[in-house]
Amino acid sequence: MAHELGAQEKITYGRNDRFEGGPVGGGRFWLDEQGRPVAKIGGPPDWQPEVMIDVRIGDTFAVGGQTWRITDIVDAESPKAYLLAVRVG
Repeated sequence: MAHELGAQEKITYGRNDRFEGGPVGGGRFWLDEQGRPVAKIGGPPDWQPEVMIDVRIGDTFAVGGQTWRITDIVDAESPKAYLLAVRVG
């Protein structure tokens, strides 16, 4: 799915097929040593060799020629954890 600039997507555990260029899914969520939320997300094959990347609030990632910024990671220590990303490019 193509997204307009400013579009927001929610990424939970598992696959999210709403990203043009491949699925992006949450693999793990936790709090780091300073208590900040972190998420491990997996992406499309062109992320090789790093299939999974660690992201924090403010980080960006690219998929399908679109750039996304992590705006929030919610309930990182809960099974209902998710992150919000906004298309910025």
